[in-house]
Amino acid sequence: MRSTTLAASALALAVGVASAGISLAQPLVSAASRVAAPAAAKTTILPGHWSYDYRIGPIPAGSETRCLKPADVEQFSRGICTRKYRCDYTTNVVQNGKIRLKGSWIDKKDRVAPVTAEGSYTPESFKLNIHMKTINGLPLAGAMTAKRLSAECPHDQTAAK
Repeated sequence: MRSTTLAASALALAVGVASAGISLAQPLVSAASRVAAPAAAKTTILPGHWSYDYRIGPIPAGSETRCLKPADVEQFSRGICTRKYRCDYTTNVVQNGKIRLKGSWIDKKDRVAPVTAEGSYTPESFKLNIHMKTINGLPLAGAMTAKRLSAECPHDQTAAK
């Protein structure tokens, strides 16, 4: 029971922090998946006040709200990653309303956790289905849905960041 709770907490934290664009590390993207960037900025999600809901399988694992800044929106198109990992994606497609990621998260001890994610997005919402194996080989599946609540962030969230 305890390992299930720890795994659920780890996935919720990793998914939530990684996809929300807060405290993110720059993922490493292989040369095979890089595409020349057009002169105009890609339109993905919009900055503002967002609400997130997480699930591990069918079980709700939490919810929160966050203030996304323009830099966080830019990170969204580079793929999910947390500060605790280096992220190497062999597939990193975030365009035309679709998200597809495949790669590995490598921890500070060089242990590898394979990760795949697929989903969809609009400027004011997104959904990701994530499958990964922990560094110990435990398979996990989860989902995150998010929606933009407003263009402006509450004062308490903008002041803290």
